[in-house]
Amino acid sequence: MSRTRAHREKNFSPLRDKTLTNVLRQMFVTEFGYENKVIFAEAMIERILETIEAFVRPGSMLKPGQMLWMAVPADGRKHARQTMREIPQVPIILDLVTDGDLRDLTAGKDFITVRRHRHARLLDQAYAQGGALAYTDLSAITLTCERVAGRDVHHIQQAEDRLLPHRGLVHDLGPTISHKVEVVRLLEAGYLEPEIARKLSPVHSLRSVERYAQTYRNVLKLLKRGFTPSEIVGILDISQRLVETYVEIVNEHHPQVITEHPYLNKPVDALDHMTPT
Repeated sequence: MSRTRAHREKNFSPLRDKTLTNVLRQMFVTEFGYENKVIFAEAMIERILETIEAFVRPGSMLKPGQMLWMAVPADGRKHARQTMREIPQVPIILDLVTDGDLRDLTAGKDFITVRRHRHARLLDQAYAQGGALAYTDLSAITLTCERVAGRDVHHIQQAEDRLLPHRGLVHDLGPTISHKVEVVRLLEAGYLEPEIARKLSPVHSLRSVERYAQTYRNVLKLLKRGFTPSEIVGILDISQRLVETYVEIVNEHHPQVITEHPYLNKPVDALDHMTPT
């Protein structure tokens, strides 16, 4: 190595260590007791910097009308019974106002229609980026109440004959049961679970379809054995509303079950007050 090169390396090589990684490493070592666990500190720092980059990079790519938002990941886990602080988050970019929105408003389209399609777009975009938005997200983003957001989603689903990937559906949370009913009706129509999963893709995985189908089969089996809806709720640990809905479907497709157990052939709200004879 020449003297000039050695001199430059001595003078300038240390400048390469003026990095955020080394600042954080020094902090972990001197302030948080990682002097004997530097390798663990470096692994943690790497993850921290990756997370920061995930937040900063999308923000720098924002275009007019877009916004950066955090979503619960659509990673196959329910993330139930967790506070938001305990749930992982993924950064997503949403088109809050598009040229299409402005074009529709200019053409005189009513605000409700534009809002409904905006809500649908936000849900689709979040899911396409690996996240799931709840009605509360839509409420905060578009300044509409959760009830209105839910009605908008229901309207689009009915009008376009498709399921929108809101968090209650993606993570199977809350009182939403329409997606489970859709699976069961397709099952009763003769579709196999893989066919149903393909039909309802990308919102439903084969695993979730199989789970819904098995729950319905269990309800049907228990009804045939004479259990009441309230008993089935306790046995299967599912909601009363879901059981009542499945009883109605059983009545449509397996009326003999109702015939064999007359106490089931009552108004749904009366079933809880009756016991089999």
